[in-house]
Amino acid sequence: MSRKVQSQEAFKLALSLMLFYWLALYMDWNLPKFGALAIVVTSLSSSGASFNKGVMRVVGTGVGALAGFVLLSWFAQSPLGMLLAVAVYLVFIGYFLQTSRQADTWFNAGFLAVAVWSSSYMKVDTAFHFATNRFLETAAGVLLFTLVSALLWPRTSQSALQQQGQALWEDLQKLCGLYRRQLAEGTADPQAAGLRTRLAGSYQQLLGTLEAAYYDTPGVRAQKHNWERLRVDLRRFSNTCELWRESIGDCRTLDLHALLPGLAAALDTLQQRLQQGGDLWRLPSSASGETDTHAPSLQADLVLDIDTQAGAQLTHFERAALMNFITQLRTLDHYSRDLLLTLHRLAHPETVEQREAYRSQEDPFQPSAWNPERLLKATFPALCWISGYLFWIYVEPPGGPGVPMIATAFGLMMLMTPANLPALLLVLLLSMFVAVAPIYMFVMPALDSGFGLLALVFIYSFVFAWLGGISPVLKLGPLTMFVMMVDINNDQVYSFILLVTAGLVMLLGVSIVVVVHRLLSPMHPEKILLRNVRRFCNGCARIVGEFQPGSARRRSRQRKLKKRVFESTILPVAAQLPALEKNLDYAQFPDNDAKKVQGLVDGLQSVRYRLQNLETIHNRVAEESPGLLQSLTPVNDQWRQRVQQVFRNWARLETADALPGSWADETVLSRQVEQHLAATGTGGNANGIEARDLQNLYALAGSTQSLLDAMQELAASMKQINWEQWAVARF
Repeated sequence: MSRKVQSQEAFKLALSLMLFYWLALYMDWNLPKFGALAIVVTSLSSSGASFNKGVMRVVGTGVGALAGFVLLSWFAQSPLGMLLAVAVYLVFIGYFLQTSRQADTWFNAGFLAVAVWSSSYMKVDTAFHFATNRFLETAAGVLLFTLVSALLWPRTSQSALQQQGQALWEDLQKLCGLYRRQLAEGTADPQAAGLRTRLAGSYQQLLGTLEAAYYDTPGVRAQKHNWERLRVDLRRFSNTCELWRESIGDCRTLDLHALLPGLAAALDTLQQRLQQGGDLWRLPSSASGETDTHAPSLQADLVLDIDTQAGAQLTHFERAALMNFITQLRTLDHYSRDLLLTLHRLAHPETVEQREAYRSQEDPFQPSAWNPERLLKATFPALCWISGYLFWIYVEPPGGPGVPMIATAFGLMMLMTPANLPALLLVLLLSMFVAVAPIYMFVMPALDSGFGLLALVFIYSFVFAWLGGISPVLKLGPLTMFVMMVDINNDQVYSFILLVTAGLVMLLGVSIVVVVHRLLSPMHPEKILLRNVRRFCNGCARIVGEFQPGSARRRSRQRKLKKRVFESTILPVAAQLPALEKNLDYAQFPDNDAKKVQGLVDGLQSVRYRLQNLETIHNRVAEESPGLLQSLTPVNDQWRQRVQQVFRNWARLETADALPGSWADETVLSRQVEQHLAATGTGGNANGIEARDLQNLYALAGSTQSLLDAMQELAASMKQINWEQWAVARF
């Protein structure tokens, strides 16, 4: 952010706060601090992001106010009933807070219900006044800041979306280049792991910016169907890249360029598509540079025929690994063309007729709405509320019911965005007593006019908002404490005891949250990792158990079951692993250092990709060659039962030494190949692998063997982990 933009954003925030306080004083509002707080927390980098967060805050405030009324009307006369009812409500809020893209809405819905109870304790008749005033003043603050942000130097998300998209695409090109180098050199580049992590973060950042652009950029909003399609296409392409990388490792002993004469040309075509995709990202920002996306060389299928003479020297297992590699490269070819077409549509908006003909596709990576891990974590704010409530009842600290309210607020915040609570508390207390207390105690009492007060608000807000361009902490800490502690209104009071009491309440509330987090062992990252490994292995066992031949109806049921299990156990675990790996306390668990954990995470991710690949190929073989699966039933039953038992042992964190070494020995596989050659009459075409059943046989054998190889690597990683050290209770 340039100095000019930094000053403009600080001016808009300061002007909004000054105008809001003028309006609040003129209208004689008695809770203006909540509207001012809404302005502070919704002042983001773009108009769309601010508007989106502001609207969601207003919605959450309304829902929380309504919930507070209902809880008071049912349980106002029953302390135990209120305690349990709010706890159940917070579990409900905490669960959906983790699943929604609008977590702010759920946070406010949970916190405000407790705030309504806290503000109206022993005076229930004031609950309606508190809730409605807070809702109206929050809405007024959001509306005022939105108007100021839209009228003065409006900043849209379009440029940020463009820059983030280009950066993501460049990283994607670089990652594909590293995989191509791995194909040529036979060894994986150590930069690839860090680049994959950065790509995952860039993708999430792009989605957040895209959500804001829907509100502040008409061109993006008009192309929403294509942007949503791009979101899916990017994930499909990235996922297929990882599957292709796994297949490269399976072919490390093969001379792929000799076996596939067209491989270099195919990889060059993929590289050209990625380069042209980068040109299309830059196209909207330049008047020239149109490219022909529909060039035949970029739209034609990749030629990946096996050299007859070189292929004749391969064993059946080598041919199976080669067929798996070809399958993944062809899938990558298909998704790269889809991705390039979507980028072309974004760069060149289509007509209404073209838009109707181009339908968006369903996101294949949508996780299941049910997740027991989320339910367990959702109990955390409820336990913070119960602990704060009991502490208030039996200890009677200063602040009274404010203690459980603050404990609940920080508990919800920890669930939404895990943070270092002691450090956060230190920032808030320093802001209160260093930046706010001198102004509150010495400057404000000396002001004798509304003009001086509003000028003070403007200058204070401008200074710390400008400093926020350097670090968000310098903005959020002082401004949040200023609007909440000073509480400007027509009945202004000045009390040092008020500041001390507020600081003590925050200290007690945060201390309760820290203790609950410490005692709640399931919230610790190593415990979450243990549960995730168990869930992952149980899910793999269930999916493998469904790899059986059957009728079309049974295949449909199996496919739905595998999809549900994959979405509820495999995908969520794979998404959580990188964050868990970073949050582990390696100093406390010396036997499980970062290198060992990285090997475990890589092994789990490899099994996930190869199991997904096997499931895709198995479904295709079941549709195209059902007789093939019937003939392979004895072999399938043998490996499936052994693999299931291995995954079940791993789910219990037990060793599994009897790992299946191969899907079928060379004799069995050779016999199957000869049978299909005789049945199809392909004879000499075996080297070219032209028969559909034969191709499916090799693809199935290659993908199955690939999964078994990944399991061997995972077994080696799991043996290095000291599971008992992670399982022991910390406290």
